[in-house]
Amino acid sequence: MMTINDLIVFIYESGICLAILFSMYWLFLRRETYFRFNRFYLLSTVIVAFTLPLGNLGILENGNGVSTLAGISSVAQSIKIPAVTIAAGSDSGLSQAFNWQQLAVIIYLIGASLLTIRTILGIVRVMILKQKGKVVYSDEYSIVYMKQKIAPFSFLRTIYLNDSLADDPDKSSIISHERIHIRQLHTYDNLFVEFFLVIFWFNPFMWFLKGALRNTHEYLADNGVLVGSTSRASYQSLLLKQIIGISPLVVTSNFNSTIKKRIKMMCRNKSSVLAKFKPLFLAPMIILLTLIFACSETPMDPAVDNSLEKTPDEMQLVTNANDESIDSQIDTVPVDREIFYIVEEMPTFNGGEPATEFRKFIAQNLQYPETAAENGIEGRVIIQFAVNKEGNVVDANVVRGVDTALDKEALRVVNSSPDWEPGKQRGKAVDVLFTFPINFVAQ
Repeated sequence: MMTINDLIVFIYESGICLAILFSMYWLFLRRETYFRFNRFYLLSTVIVAFTLPLGNLGILENGNGVSTLAGISSVAQSIKIPAVTIAAGSDSGLSQAFNWQQLAVIIYLIGASLLTIRTILGIVRVMILKQKGKVVYSDEYSIVYMKQKIAPFSFLRTIYLNDSLADDPDKSSIISHERIHIRQLHTYDNLFVEFFLVIFWFNPFMWFLKGALRNTHEYLADNGVLVGSTSRASYQSLLLKQIIGISPLVVTSNFNSTIKKRIKMMCRNKSSVLAKFKPLFLAPMIILLTLIFACSETPMDPAVDNSLEKTPDEMQLVTNANDESIDSQIDTVPVDREIFYIVEEMPTFNGGEPATEFRKFIAQNLQYPETAAENGIEGRVIIQFAVNKEGNVVDANVVRGVDTALDKEALRVVNSSPDWEPGKQRGKAVDVLFTFPINFVAQ
């Protein structure tokens, strides 16, 4: 089951992958006249950006059944439990820190929902236009003549034209253009991209990719028309005449879209034979991404806490704790057993995610030490602990301390935790390491 943390990691990784692959298109391919290859590359970019990070969630496992891209995911998992803020002097003595992860997920889902509604309404509007217009059928396609002043466009196997074009001599060139969209199934490309735009709506590179694919569709259609008997000058004049008119919806192929870019592309010389080898420059980057996202990783050495190295500002061992009673509680994780940071089935607490349920337990049981409250001592205590194969919390220690009293209280509550449901790797219970911040705020 995908957790909130899994979703955030997936979005982060796929966003990086999409940005890199589209940047390669922008640098090497966008000015070339190999439009069919550009179309294939842009569509493949979306698929690759979506599928490669799935291996990191265990959905597409590597040969060893271990998650990938450990550098990102191990940090995300090691600080998976958001902080709890304990305020001295409040009515209950407890207050939880605002969960920014959940807020981010809510904003993401709202954006995805709005994009979904936008796409559905676009399809519905096209269907309404077809019902209200006059339809002329042929074997390969149908034409809908509309009273609305909308620029020519096509959707699936239907071409939509304004009534004024019924007897226009330029109609044949417009229909030829839209027929190419129909034959090459550009509508399905548009719907495909709209679907992934719902998922990656927050990523600007997804919007850039959508625009680049639309331009490529128009370049393909323009090139197909010019291959026939239509002259370049007359066709460019036709495009300029059709520049006025409301552009239809996001799911359609529009005749009057990006006219300036299309005219420039028509005037561009055909790409040289050497340009065909440009895609070879993309191969190393694609191979590198595949290695990063899809190759198996070696298990982390339990004696080395990599998460501490990667976030030194949050997770440094205490060096200024002089109280021997605290030092005696700061046990290091034993090195004679295997400790995991990420497993296929993460441990759960009280039947739910630790990010929610364990925070509730801490908030209900942690008390602000009186001595610290009286002296106005506050700060952030970071506790690290393991959930072992039996589901017990073991090896709790202060990773970064603030004050003797605060550190003791944080350790006391963590060590009093009820049993967890242990994590599993390949169906076998294993030890999993967690890091948990607690904010003490004096009021």
